[in-house]
Amino acid sequence: MLNAPVIVFALTIVLTNFLFTRWFIRYAKVKRMTDYPSERSSHERPTPRGGGVGFVILIPLCFLLYTIFFGEGLQFGILIFLIPLISIAVLGWFDDRKDLSRRIRLSVQIVSALLILFFLANLSYMSFPYTGAVYLGFAGTIMGLFWITGTTNIYNFMDGVDGISSVQSIFAALGWSIFFYLNGEADLFALNLFVIVGVGAFLLLNWPPAKIFMGDVGSLFLGFLFSVMPFLAFYYDPFLEIGELIWFAGILLWPFLFDGSYTIFRRLFNGENIFEAHRSHLYQKLNINGWSHKAITILYAVFSLICLVLSFGFYFASDYLQLWIIGSLILVSLLYAQLVRRKDLISSRGMDLQTGDGKDT
Repeated sequence: MLNAPVIVFALTIVLTNFLFTRWFIRYAKVKRMTDYPSERSSHERPTPRGGGVGFVILIPLCFLLYTIFFGEGLQFGILIFLIPLISIAVLGWFDDRKDLSRRIRLSVQIVSALLILFFLANLSYMSFPYTGAVYLGFAGTIMGLFWITGTTNIYNFMDGVDGISSVQSIFAALGWSIFFYLNGEADLFALNLFVIVGVGAFLLLNWPPAKIFMGDVGSLFLGFLFSVMPFLAFYYDPFLEIGELIWFAGILLWPFLFDGSYTIFRRLFNGENIFEAHRSHLYQKLNINGWSHKAITILYAVFSLICLVLSFGFYFASDYLQLWIIGSLILVSLLYAQLVRRKDLISSRGMDLQTGDGKDT
């Protein structure tokens, strides 16, 4: 499965994307595609953005060429996968340039998700421990829509410190590449290997302190790609259960999905506008309270590696172990959230005391 064409494509992606991204840093500065520090940002110096465009171009192109000449050939499902994937990336590119309206962004995401659900695979069944596959009917389309658009946007929201989105995508793609290798799906193994090497080359310039950000073009592309991976896997192998594939995908992306979902629900509970820019994510709280970008990225990389192992444990485990894995993940994640919030509260009180002392003198 790791044959000569795959290796050649992978090496081409690594070299091309690294050189392209180095060039793009200069291009972005000239075109003023730059993120400037603000009260809502986590970086301290102006940094070019949109650097994800390199792997956004190379990964689909090499995957398409590989499938045509060395894989199972150009199939209808591949086009259905690539058309919305590229549309989402184009959306991100223009959003990096012009800050598109929320309505335009959401409309493109919904249409892209519906193309996947109607023409690639639908979430007709969902699997649960002890109950097995449960038929969802039309509710499956709604759940699938929320899964794809929600995962895409959470991935985009979580791209806030140097390297964090890159390492999450590398471990998620590694998990899927192992999965497809074990299942003998050469095309999808190649796709995820291309993601690993493409984003890995970008990470060399995105590692803290980052010389460039991937931007919405990169984070939306990756979020959509990983949200659609279970449906693409089911399209290639209908004997797989899509309900189990969703669990597998969710655990692989758990560090991002938990942080993003937890923050959304907490902001809703506090009556805040969840669509407004903020610095309320757990990783952002860590940064506000003194954690460096590198420390946060390494923390989430370790978390992602643990979730990679747990995703396979869940997929092949008994019902009891599946419940134990999910329960443990939720418990540990909530403990992490509580520790971060406690640290943030202590820090806030310390700042209030300092402010008060200053006023008294």
